[in-house]
Amino acid sequence: MATGAVWIIVTRRRHEREKEERIEALQKMVDEYKSSPAAQEAEIKYSSALRGVMLKQLGIIKMVAETPTEQNREMLRKISSIDGDTNGELVDWVKVFELIDSLYSGFYSNLHNRYGDILTLREEQIIVLMVARFSTKEISVITGQTISTIYVRKTSIRKKLGVPEKEDIVVFLRNKADS
Repeated sequence: MATGAVWIIVTRRRHEREKEERIEALQKMVDEYKSSPAAQEAEIKYSSALRGVMLKQLGIIKMVAETPTEQNREMLRKISSIDGDTNGELVDWVKVFELIDSLYSGFYSNLHNRYGDILTLREEQIIVLMVARFSTKEISVITGQTISTIYVRKTSIRKKLGVPEKEDIVVFLRNKADS
């Protein structure tokens, strides 16, 4: 009995340390982002270094979605609101769309230009998170919707775009963009 209690305490302490380490890492990234001069950002705009930073930003969003504790959500809100207002959202969608465009060859712009009059903003958000390989659960955390709502929206996306039942939505859209 005592061994079980000790194991629980040790496990909880380890989880707390891991949470604190994640928060420290996120705070360090925020501090580095705040201190980087705009001139340096302009110089490396399309370099591999910038791509790495963008992938890290997307990774931070994904990490919060994987472990949606209130501490992680609050840190993501802080990070997202550095350059502007998130309008109560967990992320700044304008920035996320820019990240997706930069990392995935203009995917969001192509999507919006081609289907912006058919898809809702929430549907576009779901698709860009899908292209970045977010799971349905992670998408639900980031968009603030239930998992079942995400499934309903994916079905709606399929119908609106004419995506066959067995075909991946992102693959379908990429094939359409190539043709």
